[in-house]
Amino acid sequence: MRIAVISDVHAAAGPLRAALAAARDTGFDQLLILGDLLTYGAEPAETLDLVEDAVERDGALLVRGNHDSIYLDRESGCPGYELTIPPWIRESVDWTCERLQGRSLGGFAWRDEWSRDGLLAAHANPNGPGDWSYLRTSEDLEAAASALAARGLSAGLFGHTHRYRRHADGRRTVLTVGSVGQPRDAARTSEWTLICWAGGRLLAERRPVSVEWGTLVRAVRATDLSDDTKDRICRYYS
Repeated sequence: MRIAVISDVHAAAGPLRAALAAARDTGFDQLLILGDLLTYGAEPAETLDLVEDAVERDGALLVRGNHDSIYLDRESGCPGYELTIPPWIRESVDWTCERLQGRSLGGFAWRDEWSRDGLLAAHANPNGPGDWSYLRTSEDLEAAASALAARGLSAGLFGHTHRYRRHADGRRTVLTVGSVGQPRDAARTSEWTLICWAGGRLLAERRPVSVEWGTLVRAVRATDLSDDTKDRICRYYS
């Protein structure tokens, strides 16, 4: 099975558009978007347009991330994860909601995780809904492998860290994929990932996307966000 995985878009419509086009050219059996559609970036409405098209055109499946939960919780009137975020991120969320002009993330068929033949995909980790713990260290990845084993699973695909990392112990494989909209590795490489899953074996190919980060920076700088919030967001792009 060939799975195209896109994660952590963060309202960067240009990189998302390029990743979707590349994935379609490559071909896949399933398109997975591992969450965090919004916040930080300056193109929330355009991002939702692209995601809606991917759902209708490609049968994309959406896995809920922590940032998606913020907007969904607001729509339900029951704030949860948002209570833990700092003021500058809340300002970005407020700005995003204003630009959506009533559009709802609740119209998408969200799922907390997806699995197929021993492979699990979730936004952050294999620990279940609402746990947004990061898989940053070798110890984190080993713990995730143990959690997969406890659930009778062979491999896990996750986003959330915005960095590509792979852990394999001979029996379990844990993979965190890079971000298309806000990469946090040293090279700042926007990417999607092509997964080949067959017979309990996971093969992953990183597929970089060409992005002019200056365009995203200028778009953020042109908003009416506070200077401090603009500075914090733009640091991710340089």
